Amino acid sequence: MSCIMAATSFSYAIAEADPNFYVYLCFGQSNMEGNAQWSTADNQYVDPRFQMLATTDFSSPKRVMGEWYTANCPIVSPMGKLGMADYFGRTMVAALPADVKVGVVAVAMGGSPIEMFDKYKYSSKLAQSPNEWWATLAKNYYGGKPYQRLVDMGKKAQEKGVIKGILLHQGCSNNGDPNWPSMVKTIYNDLLKDLNLKAADVPLFVGETLRQENGGSCYAHNNVVAQMPNTVPTSYVVSSKGCPGNGSDPWHFSAVGYRMMGRRYAYQALEAMGLEAKKDSAYTMPNNLNNFYTIKSIENKDLTINVNEIHDLTLMATFVDGHKEDLASEATFSSSDFLITSFGRMKATSEKKGTVTAVFTDFMGTQHTITININAIDPVSIESPQVDSNEEKEYYDLNGRLIPNPSKGIYILKGEKVVVK
Repeated sequence: MSCIMAATSFSYAIAEADPNFYVYLCFGQSNMEGNAQWSTADNQYVDPRFQMLATTDFSSPKRVMGEWYTANCPIVSPMGKLGMADYFGRTMVAALPADVKVGVVAVAMGGSPIEMFDKYKYSSKLAQSPNEWWATLAKNYYGGKPYQRLVDMGKKAQEKGVIKGILLHQGCSNNGDPNWPSMVKTIYNDLLKDLNLKAADVPLFVGETLRQENGGSCYAHNNVVAQMPNTVPTSYVVSSKGCPGNGSDPWHFSAVGYRMMGRRYAYQALEAMGLEAKKDSAYTMPNNLNNFYTIKSIENKDLTINVNEIHDLTLMATFVDGHKEDLASEATFSSSDFLITSFGRMKATSEKKGTVTAVFTDFMGTQHTITININAIDPVSIESPQVDSNEEKEYYDLNGRLIPNPSKGIYILKGEKVVVK
């Protein structure tokens, strides 16, 4: 009787699993845990199709270990910030069909050596260095057994979805160790065995460390990472070329760097599934994220740039009389989401017509060059690098905010002032 009940229970668990729920295990040290502060834009909208399984209890936001949540930051641990997994998942759901969900199951500790994820070596490593920060994190969040927590939560995830891959980012604590690839291979093979997975179905994606030209001190480890496909044939290397560091330490990426790396993990995962993925810097955002990084309007002699983070902004006005004005020097943030550049020096005369050329790097790390035709009195036509929208008409209020269903009033439509009656 008990055998029949067990078989019935097992069949029910399998039946519950959704083949269109793609799950990815993530592990490593601080760059996987996340080290950059997220911005308002990062958490303002996350597609609910991107889920995280809490691998420990969180107090803020309140999360319970073993439960699924929409993947707002932080998604790895209560100590974590923006990291590798965030824009991996966001990019995956943007690229995959609408009926596919993506989930991440992440266990990571800042400063952790790779041995802490070895099911046989972790205990001796913990005993050797019980007071290290990574040891404290392992004990506080994962019961001192990070590998087992990853396996336990992986099994929990298999009740709802299908494990499609494993993401690893670790290296600075084993910088240049020639034995690192074989240690990773052991962990990978143990995960496959303990979760009843096949290597051909579950590739391993290994990210490079911060490069020397971007301020990294563990760049030598990338020579070791490069050996992974020779050691694990179903592994792929994720390049960190051009991904900026945070400028304050030699180990961690900036927020832009994490977003770039997350996208690259996703591009590699999509390619491994035989799906085409654009290898450019553009991130396909949902429509209601479009306004995060475009110049929206000029109204009352003010230029509104609707963006949460701006890097290397240049903004030059060129007028029909030949003179130029540097508008970036007058730029000020009016809130966390809007940058306003004043046209206060301009006079409302016909001579003050011309163009504004804006060059800036948005919060995704993508550089834009936008040319805007200006008139000191009237709103302007705008040429912007907007992602394609499914909406035939997009109305904005005079502050540049997208209004999905405008009521009566004055709005900007395709750069022109319109009245909705």
